[in-house]
Amino acid sequence: MEKQTPTKNTPNQQTRENIVNALLTLIKEKPLSTITITELTRLAGVSRMAFYRNFSTKEEVFSSHLKDILQKYQEEDRKQNLQGIYYDKPHMIHCFEYWYQYRDFFDGLIHCGFGNIFLEYLTRYIMWKWKSTCQNASQYYRLSAFAGALYNVYFYWAYNGYQETPEQLAEILDGIFNK
Repeated sequence: MEKQTPTKNTPNQQTRENIVNALLTLIKEKPLSTITITELTRLAGVSRMAFYRNFSTKEEVFSSHLKDILQKYQEEDRKQNLQGIYYDKPHMIHCFEYWYQYRDFFDGLIHCGFGNIFLEYLTRYIMWKWKSTCQNASQYYRLSAFAGALYNVYFYWAYNGYQETPEQLAEILDGIFNK
């Protein structure tokens, strides 16, 4: 059965958000594999039917919410209308500032071992948006390496407790990609 993507501000969207938040709370207490749908729906304040109307598995909660976050990022990225290239400071600062807003979700995703989903979606987006700027194989691989670098810098930023500012992270990546 195919899941329908709910529109914004609907009761169904609230149900989905409650489930995501409940799962993020529970994974701080115990491994994902030991969390039951019953305790997840109880904490979310929704029925099992509501859960299964929106998701097939607990893991799908993560991938679906990540798609929503990245879709919002794409919309915001278009509105920013930043000029330049993917590895310039304004793009990187915007990227880290946006991700920081969702740090609880990304921390939970990484904590559960699903950081690879984040990396996969991030890489797809970067390749989709910037592939047209690649004029040869070397530039294409550089773009791919940049996606991995963004993910890994974010990962260690989170691991270190978000001590640096987005500007400092952009400076670090600028040193790698522009020197």
